[in-house]
Amino acid sequence: MIRLAAIAPIAIGGLCGLATPSLATEWINCASPDGGASIDILVGTTDVIAVAGMTITVGEKVWATDPAYGPGDPVSVGQAFEDAEAIRIDAVDPNVTTKVAELRLFKATEDEAATIYGGTLRIPGHGAWAVSCTGP
Repeated sequence: MIRLAAIAPIAIGGLCGLATPSLATEWINCASPDGGASIDILVGTTDVIAVAGMTITVGEKVWATDPAYGPGDPVSVGQAFEDAEAIRIDAVDPNVTTKVAELRLFKATEDEAATIYGGTLRIPGHGAWAVSCTGP
């Protein structure tokens, strides 16, 4: 019994050393006013944009970076760029040979309030839409 009492703090302390910092993520959800197209982007809350996943929908066609984000054809993140005024994200096929979608957003924030996003979503071969977004 005394041995267990002595070993337990060592074992628990050893397990604490295995903990790693986690990346907090939040969704930005963008859709056209008519509901014809949408893109949902899971972004990391870091100083630079880090796209962790996405789902793109136009009509009945769906693409997703991971089955956990919904059914659909596989897609990967191409470029992702953010500055103080805009976000630009491209989605590409898994072989990085064909562009699947382009998201171009402007953002505005007033007095540390929530950020507002609006812009365009273009899906080659399917069309282009004005989109407004909700998110972090």
